[in-house]
Amino acid sequence: MNPLQKIAIISCRQAAVLGAKASFNALSLVEKMKLRMHAKMCTTCRDYQKDSALIDQAIDKIIRQKEQQGHTLSPTQRDKILEALR
Repeated sequence: MNPLQKIAIISCRQAAVLGAKASFNALSLVEKMKLRMHAKMCTTCRDYQKDSALIDQAIDKIIRQKEQQGHTLSPTQRDKILEALR
């Protein structure tokens, strides 16, 4: 394996982490390239990325619908959730 391949090839676990990171933050150019290269070689991860994107879209749609209906969390509820996540 040449040095470029060692840098560019990532495991499925690393691809899953990058995919999750991409849902919440922008990936760097290098991270995007690594994820793309891995997805081109790994059909399981490619399918996982597609499924994750569909789930993210469905969640976003539900959240928008609930907000339009006036369903929002109070500041106290938000604080409790954030505290529980820490």
